Amino acid sequence: MKNAENSIHTSAPGSVMITGEHAVVYGHKSIVAAIEQRIHVYLSPRQDDKIFISSEIADDYVSNIADLEHNDSYRFVLAAIQIYKNHLTNGFHLSIHSDINPNLGLGSSAAVTIACLGALSTITNKPFTDIHQNALSIIQKIQGRGSGADLAASYMGGMISYENHPNIKFYPLPLPPQLSLRYVGYKTPTSEVLKIIADAMVGNENYYDDLYAKMGDVSRKTIQSSKEMDWEHFGEHLNTYQSLMEKLGVSDNTIDKIISSTRSNPKVLGTKISGSGLGDCVLALGDIPEGFTAIKLASKGLIVHD
Repeated sequence: MKNAENSIHTSAPGSVMITGEHAVVYGHKSIVAAIEQRIHVYLSPRQDDKIFISSEIADDYVSNIADLEHNDSYRFVLAAIQIYKNHLTNGFHLSIHSDINPNLGLGSSAAVTIACLGALSTITNKPFTDIHQNALSIIQKIQGRGSGADLAASYMGGMISYENHPNIKFYPLPLPPQLSLRYVGYKTPTSEVLKIIADAMVGNENYYDDLYAKMGDVSRKTIQSSKEMDWEHFGEHLNTYQSLMEKLGVSDNTIDKIISSTRSNPKVLGTKISGSGLGDCVLALGDIPEGFTAIKLASKGLIVHD
């Protein structure tokens, strides 16, 4: 472990799903992009065995290395510390600062997990090669499931193709034209959305298998259009994926109206739900529609700052 005078500053970007929602959990390809809104982690070693955690969104936390006390607000951070605690010879103070717009979602849980693992890897002199897999194990343990797509974007940066079955694979894609997001005004937790779909699947497994296969096919076409930098067809594929999200049952009247209004603008190349649906955000490619916020893609993922 590094000496007490060596403080560490890491950051990881938030992320946005471009396409492949839901289907990626069943082994199909997806596209996810890192957003230049970051979680910053500052880790300062101490001379004792105390762990202090502070942030803008929760009360300060204090415990010790050997017996970390549970705290729901810091569950992702504490899970990261658990992975490295046998390599820690001293405690530390860990401060978390977020630039991520809370109304736009943008993978803040993934970003803080990646940033914390990066800081802990650095302070314990461990390689970064296991960070994504460690982060995925944390997310799946806490949330019950998760594809790891948002984690890959926070780790790698840029826009990437991602799949996790039979093996995790992700690689960079060319960056698209302007993207923008609009918060629809409410959110349905992903776990609730997944339960609604799971309940609907009972007795209708063939229908959903076919639907996920169609989603996977559209995602593959979207990836190919990205490789060719054919953004017009890229946008058309986003529109097609939205129609499949509607068939999945995760769109609603509010989302449908927002998407319909954006498509009246010929300079908007494509619009769809970003995320699990039944609320949260709508993504637009091309001209920025009224009520949408432009987002900047992050070319870099996890950073250890000088």
